[in-house]
Amino acid sequence: MSFTVRERFADYRWHLDRLRRQEWTEAMRERLAARQERFLLEQARAGGDVCWVEDDDDPEPLVTVRIATYNRGQMLVDRAVQSALRQTYERLEVLVVGDHCDMATQDAIATVTDPRVRFVNLPYRGMYPHHPLQLWMVAGAAPMNAALRLASGAWIAPCDDDDELTDDHVEVLLAEAKRRRLEMVYSKANMEVRAGQWAEIGKWPLRHGHISHGSVLYSAGLRFLQHSESSWRLHEPADWNMWRRMRRIGVRMGFLDRVTFVHHIEAYRRTVL
Repeated sequence: MSFTVRERFADYRWHLDRLRRQEWTEAMRERLAARQERFLLEQARAGGDVCWVEDDDDPEPLVTVRIATYNRGQMLVDRAVQSALRQTYERLEVLVVGDHCDMATQDAIATVTDPRVRFVNLPYRGMYPHHPLQLWMVAGAAPMNAALRLASGAWIAPCDDDDELTDDHVEVLLAEAKRRRLEMVYSKANMEVRAGQWAEIGKWPLRHGHISHGSVLYSAGLRFLQHSESSWRLHEPADWNMWRRMRRIGVRMGFLDRVTFVHHIEAYRRTVL
């Protein structure tokens, strides 16, 4: 069956209008949700200036290093988990949540005997869009949100399964958050922009493209903020969408001018290319 130019143009306009409607609907949904999120933030602060769940004078609160993973067992263990276990800050829980991973991932994590490591594999995978770029934007949102419910720590340090934290990541970010009474703090990241080519990213103020997912530490008092599985409709990765929403509701945020995270290129290459 052949189509005329007019028919092709009409089909293109229909798809474009559909995408615009999706974007508008998602923006309105997020705007309405922000009211509830502001209310929950005030509740979490309980009349104070920060939503910390530990006592102000607790010198060493438990920190959860949260790693979401999907079928990268050996890389997960060799890179992300080992970087968490090398932390100079020792009071850690390393929580690995699988997005319905295969047995190879479970076998790999079973080789780690450190009692601080906990692995939970979800019984089914999150529901994500099929388009590769849209999938990349929100893949892993399901295990990330499950980890927020499962984490025991007073602070949460996100890390992707193919990336790594610097050895002092938790120590220096937590110290900065405590010193400045912040609810969320982020740093610079050393990012592999092309195979073998690296660049530092991260600066203040918070802007898209100037923050990396794993360079963040935030209070578990913010766990009511979930990673969006539909932020792709706004053309936003779920991690940036989360930090932007934090800023929107008035979370106390700060920046540390120091590299505490190493971001490798594999995640993007495997999912999109």
